[in-house]
Amino acid sequence: MKQFYKEHQRDFHIAAVTAILILLSITKKLPTIFTIDTALIAAIIGGYPIYLGAIRALLLQRKTKIGLLVSIAMIAAISIGEYLAAAEVALIMLIGELLETYSVRKSAKALENLLHIVPTEARKVTSIQASAEMIIAREEIKIGDLLLVKPGERIPADGKVIAGTTYVDESPLTGESKSIEKYIGETVYGGSLNQHQPIYVQVDKVGEDSLIGRVLQLVKKAQEEKAPIQRLIDRVAGWFVPMSVTIATLVFLFTQDIVRAVTVLIVFCPCGMLLSTPTAVMTGVGRGAQLGILIKGAQALEAISKVNTIIFDKTGTLTMGKPEVVDIAIIDPNWSRSRLLQLAASLEVLSEHHIAKAVVRAAAKEGVSWDLASDWKSMVGIGIEGKVNGNKVYIGNETVLEYTQMEFHQAFSEKQKEWNDKGHTTIYIVYNQTLVGMMAIDDPIRGKAIATIRDLKRDFTQDIRMATGDNQYVAQSIAKDVEIDHVYSSLLPAQKLDIIKGLQANGKRVLMVGDGINDAPALMQADVGVAMGKTGTDVAIEAADIALLSDAIEKIPLALQLSKRTVGTIKTNLWLANGINVLALIAAAYGWIGPVMAAIIHNLGAIIVVLNSLRLYRFHRQQHINYNSIERETEIERNITSRKLK
Repeated sequence: MKQFYKEHQRDFHIAAVTAILILLSITKKLPTIFTIDTALIAAIIGGYPIYLGAIRALLLQRKTKIGLLVSIAMIAAISIGEYLAAAEVALIMLIGELLETYSVRKSAKALENLLHIVPTEARKVTSIQASAEMIIAREEIKIGDLLLVKPGERIPADGKVIAGTTYVDESPLTGESKSIEKYIGETVYGGSLNQHQPIYVQVDKVGEDSLIGRVLQLVKKAQEEKAPIQRLIDRVAGWFVPMSVTIATLVFLFTQDIVRAVTVLIVFCPCGMLLSTPTAVMTGVGRGAQLGILIKGAQALEAISKVNTIIFDKTGTLTMGKPEVVDIAIIDPNWSRSRLLQLAASLEVLSEHHIAKAVVRAAAKEGVSWDLASDWKSMVGIGIEGKVNGNKVYIGNETVLEYTQMEFHQAFSEKQKEWNDKGHTTIYIVYNQTLVGMMAIDDPIRGKAIATIRDLKRDFTQDIRMATGDNQYVAQSIAKDVEIDHVYSSLLPAQKLDIIKGLQANGKRVLMVGDGINDAPALMQADVGVAMGKTGTDVAIEAADIALLSDAIEKIPLALQLSKRTVGTIKTNLWLANGINVLALIAAAYGWIGPVMAAIIHNLGAIIVVLNSLRLYRFHRQQHINYNSIERETEIERNITSRKLK
């Protein structure tokens, strides 16, 4: 609050002087100053910023903003000698604007807190073995720099751990309170806190490309974006100045009472209505950022509240996105396990896909080295192709066999069926037009996936589906575990897109949850796209309307609740603001209230609206403890573990 006062000293001082002059006038302690009515001086001093803003808007922007209507009302009050009413309108307008600015300031506080947690300096080293450290400013950090981060220090930039193991607190970034273990190869984010051991981090993202940079950009953009309902309100507001003057004129013509006409002008100002949407949206988006839910705009907030169908991708969304190679089948007897891993890693190391990373980890774990493939190309929905030592290699799902016209031997069909029954994903390696081997990949289900699906079914919609590029057997196995009945499998990205278009054509409002490049078209087509912010690819995050910064799938119901609460707040604001204005207008037309009471009522709606919007900062999800759900999840985890052991 002290900082807010420093930033707006002028407005506070004008409001304070105006309030003192009004008190001196009301109490008759100083009714005049240099023979001028004290209330008139208060109206001039307090109204000065309002008059100036209205003139600038009219002359420079050619807009008849609400400040113009307020100025007309105050000038009209002064012209009939109602100095006190004009002064009170000015004072309450000043207070209302300060309160509105404070709500915006509070909303932006989450962004400032994010910015401040990134350290201003970093320890740069030339190598892991080097003992010398060089302290550099945050702005000097470049991609490729090697940084040493000691326990108790915050990580200066996004990068990968290349030496050391530690636990990191990412709660200011993601809203995830639990410390996360980071080992070699893991990604760490600027601003997170190293809690345990020294680590060496190789920087891969800085500035606006970093997680914090992207959050700051997107939240600012979201808070500036107008919701469809706000654009409608802005258009209506343009009519208020001529409408209010017309109604005030009609009241004067019918009643011959200039005081009533001025009173109508004072209460007609729709300040509360204009504040109803932006204050709620800014607060809702800001609160979402605090909870690790990055909502990219007001339009997304409105769209979420209307969703009635939810589609989940599988890998990296319902599953952890950290798969492992659990079995390898050698088809060509001339090949060995290490040679197959070497070949696969040569291609997969160039891919960012979760399965590709699993293959590379498996090769590294077994001490296998590899060469980078040439002529590398990703075949979306199929796999990848490239050349290793001049030989053509394909790696991918079952579709790659059709693509390369490979025959599949019966003996290996049995192995594939065994893997399918265990819920494993199978990838195939084709070398020089020969199927040489296949690998079984297992990706554990997210711990909160089942509870999340149940929450969504209970509180939002029963229509929950899964769409995946994986084969039918794996898809059905995962879907059964997480209690999803409707499954689409073996899909290419274009087919996911077509499914969403078909649902929308039938009147469905679709929310799509995904994380990969192949999900990006579907995320863009859906009424609302939700991307996993940590394991998700940059393309998916850019395409989506919401990013879950902690990859906590259980925050999807929370995002839906926050959206509905925000939209509900907007509607409540509109009812309150317009209801107060209509009642005050009737009272003014009948002469039941005078200019002074009209001045108080006029800004009462605006103050109530701002305070109601600020209540969103108290939003939190009520936790539902379902012991049957917990028992069921434990049983599923046991089943998954036993399948792995077999």
